[in-house]
Amino acid sequence: MSVAVLHHGFGELDRKHDQDLRDTSVMLLDRAGCDLLTIGDITGHSYKSAQTIVKHYSARNAARADAGIDRLVLQVRKEGMA
Repeated sequence: MSVAVLHHGFGELDRKHDQDLRDTSVMLLDRAGCDLLTIGDITGHSYKSAQTIVKHYSARNAARADAGIDRLVLQVRKEGMA
């Protein structure tokens, strides 16, 4: 399995596996309104696997999750990370 390495500027490395990136892609495609068959066609996941990922990572309260992400983005910008 290949590994993408991200430098954080503090000397440590953050290793992200291909599988992590594929699962993130599943969630981004789901949020963009793609159906599970389309998601599977794009990512190579089976329908059942894509369904499991979406079920596992979907927010229990989407409005609260979106508000939390908005706060995170503001904090990242405030600290000059973006």
